[in-house]
Amino acid sequence: MNPAEEIVKFWLQNKGCFMQSSIRLPKNKEIDILAVDENGNKSHIEVSVSVRMANYTLNATQKAREVYEHKFNSVKEEVKNRIGKKYQKKFIAGNVSYKNKDITLEFTEECKKLDIEVILFKNILNEIRPLLGTNSHLNSTIKAVQLTEVFERK
Repeated sequence: MNPAEEIVKFWLQNKGCFMQSSIRLPKNKEIDILAVDENGNKSHIEVSVSVRMANYTLNATQKAREVYEHKFNSVKEEVKNRIGKKYQKKFIAGNVSYKNKDITLEFTEECKKLDIEVILFKNILNEIRPLLGTNSHLNSTIKAVQLTEVFERK
């Protein structure tokens, strides 16, 4: 279980999406999430969030190209087989920096040129936290986010 993917799946569920996740493919490849929203819009979503990913060895252009090739292009035939030819590519990112400099904006622009929408994980967290309230959540990852929200505001 990848906690960041669990949070993204919760976010998508709250947006009314139906999804399939953690799709294992040959040659050690995986599709993180395929989603269909209430309007029938389809998405291939890859999640790359880690507490240790703060400093890439590639600049924004190189990193965007790597994401395109390794996360999207390498599995595009399988994605097409599962959800059809028309879908959006979305990349959920944590911190994006290069040589200790924040390159999130440049990275986002470079991804846009490759038809990839970048969504920042911190924005997803900020969107779901107020939705959690005091309802009981069985998913331990979502429960942990809920606990931080409840106890940080007191």
